[in-house]
Amino acid sequence: MTQNQRLKIIRKFMKVTQVDFGLSLGLTQAGYSDIERGKNNVSRKIKILLKKEHNINLSWLENGEGEMFTTTIEDNEVDSNQFANEQNLFEKLQIEIDRLQNENKRLTAENNLYSELVKSKNRIIENLESQLHKK
Repeated sequence: MTQNQRLKIIRKFMKVTQVDFGLSLGLTQAGYSDIERGKNNVSRKIKILLKKEHNINLSWLENGEGEMFTTTIEDNEVDSNQFANEQNLFEKLQIEIDRLQNENKRLTAENNLYSELVKSKNRIIENLESQLHKK
């Protein structure tokens, strides 16, 4: 039995249409149908989504080994390396947010200074124009 045939078994077991199952994997009905019919292979991306969205046991999908669905907590736990990478990314994003907020404060202060400078120059122009019209 192929992965494509097992995928069809999963969908039928879950009692969902090709449209709905395809949508859960980011595919159109036609795209999903091509996989079930064996026209296209089950990509790594689809396998990841099957595991994430439907708790599919990838060993069963690929080789027919084990149960169709993952049932243990260990199968669903977050990989510690993935967590560390996400934490590192979070920290980098927080640093970038702080940097942008500080830059925004600096630019706002500069903007206020320039606005005051423009107002001052406008007052000088008004004074000079009024003196010119008095003569």
